[in-house]
Amino acid sequence: MMINFIERGFFSIVQKLGLIFAIISFALIVFLGMFSYEKINSQATDEIKAPVIELAKYQNPISLQIDAAQPGLILENTISNNQTVFDQEFDTHVDQILAHLQALPDGVIGKEDMQFKIKVMIKIKTNNYNPSLRLSYVQSLSKLTKQLVNVGGDKINIDDFLHWHDQEFVRQVDVQTQQNLMKIGTARSDQMAGFMSLGMAGIALGFFIMFVMMLVMFRIEKNTRA
Repeated sequence: MMINFIERGFFSIVQKLGLIFAIISFALIVFLGMFSYEKINSQATDEIKAPVIELAKYQNPISLQIDAAQPGLILENTISNNQTVFDQEFDTHVDQILAHLQALPDGVIGKEDMQFKIKVMIKIKTNNYNPSLRLSYVQSLSKLTKQLVNVGGDKINIDDFLHWHDQEFVRQVDVQTQQNLMKIGTARSDQMAGFMSLGMAGIALGFFIMFVMMLVMFRIEKNTRA
């Protein structure tokens, strides 16, 4: 009689513990499943957005109404896959740059062979960029040279200005590149953590099935005794 009482008490405790652990396992499955889904779907892009360069940063005393694009926006122009269309747009901005430089006072820039020198300079400076950044480079330079014309530009050292623009463009591209590398590394770490969580969720599912089977067996055993 005493043994039967102890046996019933033991099975009752084990049954309650099994139910508790089954609930905990199910909660872990849900939590780990949601966590792994979020982490596995973590993504990062290596896209570099158009650098925003303002003439006021080069020469603070000059007061300008700068019509600059907001930082962080993607290039305004959508580059066509058609190389001819891209070349036409690129050349249009280069021609605008040349026209703006031609409009500057003669003492600011040497006009002799200027077109050839500027075109070669732009080709060299943009050669390593992708089409989006190449277009962004000439767009930026076209905008700034137009501003130089608007304010006279008689106190500007053109060689120094062109070097500054190139260095500022390179700096912003490098900063975004480093940020993208960090984001990609973080995304990969998140994805790895997601797969680990998915594995843990699988283990939790195994425990859940085990505890459910145990509860089913206890219920069958109880009904058999009854």
